[in-house]
Amino acid sequence: MKITIDDLNKTYKLCTSTGSIREKSVDIELIKSLTIVAEKGLEFINSKTKDIPKESTDWTFVFRDHYESLRGLIEAYLLFDGIEADNHQCKNAYICFKHPELELDWGFLETIRLKRNAINYRGQLLKYDDWKMLKLKFELHTNALKKEIEKKLKEKS
Repeated sequence: MKITIDDLNKTYKLCTSTGSIREKSVDIELIKSLTIVAEKGLEFINSKTKDIPKESTDWTFVFRDHYESLRGLIEAYLLFDGIEADNHQCKNAYICFKHPELELDWGFLETIRLKRNAINYRGQLLKYDDWKMLKLKFELHTNALKKEIEKKLKEKS
């Protein structure tokens, strides 16, 4: 299944028309807290990965922890716009649709969202090779969001 920009546009329109994306007050303290939790989660899981054998399915949890940290950063970024959303797909659609300057990859975000759902709801396990294919894009997305959040926090102080 190829995920396209048309899918982004359709998803964004659906999320806004159903009220899944809505306004919320800007909460700088919550932005800071979500960012700290995401960063601490990444530090923790990254400190453990050197001990995981490549043949292990523990890479599932490396993926999931990276996903949760990225999701937390996306949520924090949306708060600068005074936006909240009911689900991960709508959050991803909002940030990609409204903030193309971040150069986040909608296809990647959809791929990892679906993979995370397969893990959580269908019991799918990942191997090292699965993780290795996604690792760089996780790092690029996470670093881009951390940098922008830091910049916006400095502007607010």
